[in-house]
Amino acid sequence: MNFIFISPNFPHTYWNLCDRLRQNGLNVLGIGDASYDSLKDGLKNSLTEYYRVDSLEDYDQVFRAVAYFFI
Repeated sequence: MNFIFISPNFPHTYWNLCDRLRQNGLNVLGIGDASYDSLKDGLKNSLTEYYRVDSLEDYDQVFRAVAYFFI
């Protein structure tokens, strides 16, 4: 099962949810506006894949990110 998590790096404690989802067998797919390199190591290890957008307020960018995961 796939779980798309919008902005998994904010707030900073949400990486714990990504970690628990991963431990329970889900693929955690992250969409965020932070660069992949700036994510904490715990979050990086919890994500199956990460898609960076310029702005989470831009509907078209977020829509394309979600579509990317389904192609």
